[in-house]
Amino acid sequence: MAIRCYIPTTLTALRSGLADVRAVTPDAQGRSLRGEESETAEFHAMSIAALLAANAAFDRPTGEAVPEARVVVAYDAPESSPRESLTEGFELLGLEQVDMNAVASFHLDEDTVWDEAVQLAREHGPSAAEDRLGESDLLWYDATELPQLLAKRD
Repeated sequence: MAIRCYIPTTLTALRSGLADVRAVTPDAQGRSLRGEESETAEFHAMSIAALLAANAAFDRPTGEAVPEARVVVAYDAPESSPRESLTEGFELLGLEQVDMNAVASFHLDEDTVWDEAVQLAREHGPSAAEDRLGESDLLWYDATELPQLLAKRD
């Protein structure tokens, strides 16, 4: 059985293939939930992954290039994936290689929201950018839409 997890990453990483990444997933108890409780646990796991992606994007020394747009990949990882505790109710999975055929969907910020966050980071620091990103929902893309998504965001 696969473990649904959420990989914080960038479009550049997606272009070159995902390897040696970490992914957020509900712990064993969270994965055993059903119905609305299960959906809530999955949503929180994706939200944690989105926050990790934002932190990575904006925790850069001043003067670096514009941060890269964040992406969260919903992925069905092998049950045998190594895991470690992240925070109460959630684990990190270590993934040596990501089989793109096991990707369920991609989640990205709207272009305008991302641009606003970058501007806020420049003017007020990373926490202002992360706050802005936290106010908006990520856009959902089916796994089959990756080629069009990458072409559109070039």
